[in-house]
Amino acid sequence: MSSQTADRYSKVLFDLAQEQKNLGEIEKALAGLKKLIADSPDLRRFLLNPLLSEQEQASTLKALFEGRVPALVYQFLVFTASKGRLNILEEILESFENLYLASTNQIRVDVKTALPMDDAEKAFINQKLEEKFHQKIITQWILDPSLIGGFRIFAEGKLYDYSFKNQLDHFLQQTT
Repeated sequence: MSSQTADRYSKVLFDLAQEQKNLGEIEKALAGLKKLIADSPDLRRFLLNPLLSEQEQASTLKALFEGRVPALVYQFLVFTASKGRLNILEEILESFENLYLASTNQIRVDVKTALPMDDAEKAFINQKLEEKFHQKIITQWILDPSLIGGFRIFAEGKLYDYSFKNQLDHFLQQTT
């Protein structure tokens, strides 16, 4: 869940990317940055370190990102650091992603299954989800054997649970 501050920062970046007509490029760079943060404990510690001066943060950002990401992304990172907001960068990236998906009529959906699914089964579920939500679906498939069978879908903040585990839990609650 993103904060109001993160939402404001992401909205400014989103509007600038639209004005510069490079929204797709910026989204791709920010998705890469989001993955980099998730994969790098050192980068997360850097972003959350309140003891670094603005100058130290700026020089580190320059070494890491200047010339490696679009100029707008680099400038935004430096600006965010200058305002002491690197600690909410992950929230800003999440908020930006939500703005981008909404603008392109897409939603992210997590589907947990007890067993691996073949491509035809995945395509069928995606088709049904697109019909339900009237949006293009970006699906993350997660294998979770604890479900015993069936699947769970998490979309737009709601959980749709069609797992055998849920059905067994519900049955056990009814019998006690």
